[in-house]
Amino acid sequence: MDCDRAKRAALRRLTACLVAVATSGIPVAHGMENKDLVCAEPSALSDAEKQQRILDNYTETSPDPSKTCSGCRFFTPGAEATACGKCAIFNGPANPKGKCDDWTPRPV
Repeated sequence: MDCDRAKRAALRRLTACLVAVATSGIPVAHGMENKDLVCAEPSALSDAEKQQRILDNYTETSPDPSKTCSGCRFFTPGAEATACGKCAIFNGPANPKGKCDDWTPRPV
């Protein structure tokens, strides 16, 4: 009887470990995908678009998570929440996690 209990306990621990390992990779992979999203690839922008981004201090990743392009009134989201959108100020691509000096909150 003790042998059966020990086997069940070992099986439960093994199952818990396998589930933990399997699910822990999901957020990490998802986070890496979002982190690497580059919407304003300099080589694809016109000189005017580059200059506008420089003047407005545009960055692909906002230093303030509460103020990102996705929360700005000038941002139009892409097809997916994590896809590049479009900025009315830049008239071009913008990262939903980016930010610039023209950031203005969406009206409620």
